[in-house]
Amino acid sequence: MPEKVLLTLRKEHVNALDALVNSGAAPSRSALVDKIIGGFLADLKARRRADTALGNLVGFFLLMLGVTAISEILGGEEE
Repeated sequence: MPEKVLLTLRKEHVNALDALVNSGAAPSRSALVDKIIGGFLADLKARRRADTALGNLVGFFLLMLGVTAISEILGGEEE
């Protein structure tokens, strides 16, 4: 059963989450945060190192949205 949790995040992180949601990464902020935490914990339960679990999460977003889209969402500029 889902439980409610109050998160306090910096505005730029909330903006990045909103942009990912708007790009189709998840249907809502809550679903996106659940997906992030769920994937990270699943990797840790599978006894993967924390940095590997985080890398897998980043890989998931890169695969799903593409490097260019994520760069635009997070405000990255090409130099």
